[in-house]
Amino acid sequence: MKFRFVVCFSLFTFYASGQEKNLTYYYNQASEAYRAKAYPKFYEMIKEANLLHPYHQGILYQLGMAAALTGHKVEAIETLKKAILIDASFKLEGLADFNSIKDTPEFRSLLELQREWQRPIIHSDTAFVLHDRSLHTEGIDYDAASKTFYVGSIHKRKIVKVTALGVATDFCPEGIDGMTSIFGIKVDAKKNLLWACSSPMQEMKDYDSTARSAVFKFELSSGKLLEKIQRPKMEKDGVFGDLVLNKKGDVFVSDSQTNTIFIINEKTRHLEPFFTSPDFWNIQGLSFSDNEKFLFLSDYVKGIYRLELKTKTLPK
Repeated sequence: MKFRFVVCFSLFTFYASGQEKNLTYYYNQASEAYRAKAYPKFYEMIKEANLLHPYHQGILYQLGMAAALTGHKVEAIETLKKAILIDASFKLEGLADFNSIKDTPEFRSLLELQREWQRPIIHSDTAFVLHDRSLHTEGIDYDAASKTFYVGSIHKRKIVKVTALGVATDFCPEGIDGMTSIFGIKVDAKKNLLWACSSPMQEMKDYDSTARSAVFKFELSSGKLLEKIQRPKMEKDGVFGDLVLNKKGDVFVSDSQTNTIFIINEKTRHLEPFFTSPDFWNIQGLSFSDNEKFLFLSDYVKGIYRLELKTKTLPK
């Protein structure tokens, strides 16, 4: 059990602040209570952590365990189910912590659900292989006209293009004009453009914490950099996780740190906030519906949202 706490705790260190009772505090208290077999306190403390971060699978799993250890059987099953639906790898069988519920029909159903979610479903094949293992690839897009893939590198701070024959070459130089780690990439073949968003990450070469996130505009046919649009200076730094283009060619960018969608103003050529919501925890991927009535947003923690663009609302 100690190992599971160590693994999960590493995920929460970034929450530490000057506050006396934050997420790290409650998680540490829960960990200590578990090791001391003070299960009522374990339950109380991990429940407080869950209130602060109700969608984290590690906390949900620990809360399910604490609930089982303290006789809250219905809560244990419900919470463990939430954890399994996010991460089906959590250990359920063979743990004494779950003795109070292991013989119930609900727990057997939970095990069956876990097995179902662990069952691999593969309908893909290898398109190409990049032999440079240091790239740490992220964003990818495809130009059907030239049958070329474009792949972004987190570590090397560049974009690689891969031909139909699988030949990989640099589309742009490393770190061009201060380019940092590449995330989203979008090809606009009609306008002969390629767009990419980048943000500084510690995994990149020559990491610079003062660098700013930006959107880069390239000429698709030549790889020439046409424009760099930096994220506006704000109280909180941002990380651009993805970008998408509508049919007019407008550029929308997701910022996972401030949970804000930015749009490039065609007149000012500046990135401007377009939408945010307190419902978001960590927005990432973006995609329009075919009729562009909706913008779909993937939240790393909470799942998929649908933003109605005309009203700028999130329909329930």
